[in-house]
Amino acid sequence: MKSVVSYPERGEGGNNKYRGNCSPRLLEDLFGFYRPKKVFDPMCGSGTTHDVCLKLGIDHDVLDLNPQYGGWDALRDEIPGVYDMIFWHPPYADIIKYSGYMWGRPDQRDLSQIPLSKYPEFIKRINFIQKKLFTSLSRGGRIAILVGDIKKNGRLYSMQRDMAWIGTPEQVVIKAQHNCWSDQVNYSGKFIPIVHEYLLIFRKDDCIVLPCTVSVQTEINWKKEERLSWRTAVRLALEGLGGKADLHKLYKELESFAATKKHSDPQAKVRQVLQTKPEFYSIDRGVWGLKQVA
Repeated sequence: MKSVVSYPERGEGGNNKYRGNCSPRLLEDLFGFYRPKKVFDPMCGSGTTHDVCLKLGIDHDVLDLNPQYGGWDALRDEIPGVYDMIFWHPPYADIIKYSGYMWGRPDQRDLSQIPLSKYPEFIKRINFIQKKLFTSLSRGGRIAILVGDIKKNGRLYSMQRDMAWIGTPEQVVIKAQHNCWSDQVNYSGKFIPIVHEYLLIFRKDDCIVLPCTVSVQTEINWKKEERLSWRTAVRLALEGLGGKADLHKLYKELESFAATKKHSDPQAKVRQVLQTKPEFYSIDRGVWGLKQVA
């Protein structure tokens, strides 16, 4: 894989009639280079990631707001597992609408229903989902986000510039676009058609504190996130304790998480999470461990 990629021939996987879907060959190259053990795609579209993972024999979960893929809401629903690679190809605001056009009825939870006139709100939701996805990455895991620039009424909306860069930036890959609907349009004036996208690759080097670049360097501290789920809080706390700990240490660590302060019986909630979620396992009486992605 190189920093500029081009796939004139789309390859096999997904549905080439599903607007906005990417080439399976990009995913084959991405997964072939990083060799992930478990992949997650939160907006799988026509199922390209699923098809590529089946072809390569990679364990994976794929979801989408489309009921065909679970009706999963990236803003509100819990992420189902822990991964060392996430591939995310979000909509580019309302440039291509999905609910009501590619499937089902218009759904206000759908990012592609947000008009460019509300672009700051779109970016706000993109950043929230990106933070949420990072909580499901194992230490050393990566998220690859495929985004493009948008042009409308003489203005450039650059998603890769405006969205937060969360985690350790590792690579920007320029992907040439082929066979786009816009290729058939004759533009007037000083309009340069966009024929590329960006694949942004970020690495998770720490379980609690992540570098985050907006317009200046800043940090995200999961301990201050009030909307963090109990499952995620327990996993991050256990990861911060080296991957295993007795309940006393785990209770103590979770006391510093804002998301756990309002529960009437936090210790009982911790035990419930440990006993019911598959990423945790009992090492000894009162001692719990965090399973590694396998």
